[in-house]
Amino acid sequence: MLPDLERKILRVLYNFASQHHKMPTMHGLEIMTGRKSQQIKNALLMLEKERYIDWEDKSSLETIRIIEGWERGTEANKRPAPKVSAQYWTEY
Repeated sequence: MLPDLERKILRVLYNFASQHHKMPTMHGLEIMTGRKSQQIKNALLMLEKERYIDWEDKSSLETIRIIEGWERGTEANKRPAPKVSAQYWTEY
């Protein structure tokens, strides 16, 4: 289970990237989380260590790649994949 700050940052990164097709800036993360940049960097390093994100160039948040957007073991990860059937498209 992720600590609150790490879980919050992971969700912010996932949602921001989904909506804006890029990663937020450090200033943006500070505003969205209400935390200082050093706390955010520590949380990002922990997310990288736990393999939720990949962060090659630590000087830029733009290089962050999300590996898992949800905390492991939560209901969001346990949802079954939607069933797609050809019947939907062929039967009226």
